[in-house]
Amino acid sequence: MADSWHDCIAKDLDLVEKVMSDSTVSENDELTEMCQYVLRSQGKRIRPAICILAYYACGGKDAGRAVDVGAAIELIHNATLIHDDINDHGDLRRGAKALYKEYALGKSIIAGDYLFSVGFRLLGSGAESIIDFIVEAASGLAAGEFSQKKYERSAVVDEAHYMKIIEGKTARLIECAGKCGAYLAQSDMEEIDRMGSFAYDAGIAFQIIDDVLDIVGDEDSTGKRTGNDIVEGKPTLPIIYAMEDETVGPRVREIFTKTDSDYSDAAECIALIKQTDSIARCRAKAREIAERAKSNLESTQDSVYKSSLIGLLDFFVSRDR
Repeated sequence: MADSWHDCIAKDLDLVEKVMSDSTVSENDELTEMCQYVLRSQGKRIRPAICILAYYACGGKDAGRAVDVGAAIELIHNATLIHDDINDHGDLRRGAKALYKEYALGKSIIAGDYLFSVGFRLLGSGAESIIDFIVEAASGLAAGEFSQKKYERSAVVDEAHYMKIIEGKTARLIECAGKCGAYLAQSDMEEIDRMGSFAYDAGIAFQIIDDVLDIVGDEDSTGKRTGNDIVEGKPTLPIIYAMEDETVGPRVREIFTKTDSDYSDAAECIALIKQTDSIARCRAKAREIAERAKSNLESTQDSVYKSSLIGLLDFFVSRDR
């Protein structure tokens, strides 16, 4: 199931791509080109997938509105990635040059703003609850970014700080997708909250493994350079756990807090992290959170869509890219 979780919504995900492509055609050809450049890199389309699967799992029949809302959430997500790359001075995104590296920085900021506006326009005159879900998630994104900045290159950052960071930067928008899908299926608030909790924990588990892959992933598969988080000073769980190690922790802390670290420093740090139990602890933590996520689906009626949500979660914790 982990490899085929999306089969039951393949046509809906194709529609998501069409909606995003059609909605980002601008009267300015270069702006359209920049938006298409961002969307061509695909990504995993996790947020629209969870929105659509949640909709069907909660009894929805016609996913047209869920497709539009899922596409809107994905556009907003991509807008944040454009701005994140600029803020973090990132070079690559999903194996391609970051937008601001391929085009001009100023124009890339505008393109990100444009994707935000297109995403909210897609929501149209949607229900107030959906708007509230998305605004709350967007606020969380900003808070997560500020938290990450606060603990960049910090030796005092711990697991609790890390969880707060990824709650905002990753989990809240995925939670929003789950809530929106359930809401569109006319679920009651208890079911909406349960689906939101499932999606929230799924987002936490996803980000933990994403950060693990910055240490042990294959660059051709992940689309980004290994050790990037170390060079950028981002406090991730593998780094935090390694800094706690009695033997290599002091050197890991020294490298991580270094203001001018480069990829040779990152390579040394990765080798040290691999000497600890950090990666194993991270994977165990992700599996623990995934099991907690699954418990939120216990009262959801069995269906291929519920099974696919579980399969998506299994993919999150077992993936290598």
